Amino acid sequence: MVQTASVTFSDPKLLAGLYSNASFRNLCKPGEKQNGFVKCLQSTLYGDSKGHSLRRLLDIGFQELLQNYRHEYLFKSTLLNDYVLENYRLDNSILLNEFQIGKSIADAVLVNGTNKVFEIKTELDSPNRLATQIQDYKKAFSEVYLVVHENQADKYAAIIAEEIGLLCFSEKNRIWNFKEANKDIDRLDVDAMVKSLRKDELIQLATSLSGEIPDATPVRLFKACLEIVKEYQPLQVQKEYLKIIKKRINPATNELIKSDQIPYWLKFFCYTENIKEKDYIHLINSLDIIF
Repeated sequence: MVQTASVTFSDPKLLAGLYSNASFRNLCKPGEKQNGFVKCLQSTLYGDSKGHSLRRLLDIGFQELLQNYRHEYLFKSTLLNDYVLENYRLDNSILLNEFQIGKSIADAVLVNGTNKVFEIKTELDSPNRLATQIQDYKKAFSEVYLVVHENQADKYAAIIAEEIGLLCFSEKNRIWNFKEANKDIDRLDVDAMVKSLRKDELIQLATSLSGEIPDATPVRLFKACLEIVKEYQPLQVQKEYLKIIKKRINPATNELIKSDQIPYWLKFFCYTENIKEKDYIHLINSLDIIF
């Protein structure tokens, strides 16, 4: 247990469950879901929390997790705040959350002039599936990065291939570059890229490559698009593919996450969820709830 400013957290694992995109969505919905989030937070509190706002308690909770239970959301939050926002301009870069390629789900994908895919391995994770995950990621992206806590950097550096990059999450809640990734475009796979797209995105891909909308009935449209895309080289497909998935993030969120109203630990959620204005208002208002 860690005690901070008269507030004590009894269960870091339960507390960690509140820091995720799925959990933060509940704060955007006044009523039962929002109340459920608050009750869950209360269940992990000891000590005197009276007079604290929800924002303050979650600030303290975030610091508690940084010390004692560094789970995946903390890595993602720091990846956005300290790596992406410090090194890239959001007007031409986007960060996607949990992107499926093949049988694997990448923790994050960065698309700008280049493209990088990130696999996070916390101290709570095993490296057992890492080789398979990396193979899948190479089917769509040119640079693969592993993100680990700095106390595990040497362990992972010893087992990853030369072309894989390695980023470290430090004790000071920063991301630093242990090893740059080398581009690998030899493993790009058109089928894998196509299968990762939504139906409307596949139509966009076929149209952007061929210069015309596929002439097919609704029933045959998917197959017609697939046939068109397969006529092109993987690198050509990837170029248009990246432009299309880049549209998944609403440019309006670039300004949203610059707001002083959004705490550090909430920026990743607000950015990757593309939340609507009314949900944003509910979210910010919920942070002012007083215990």
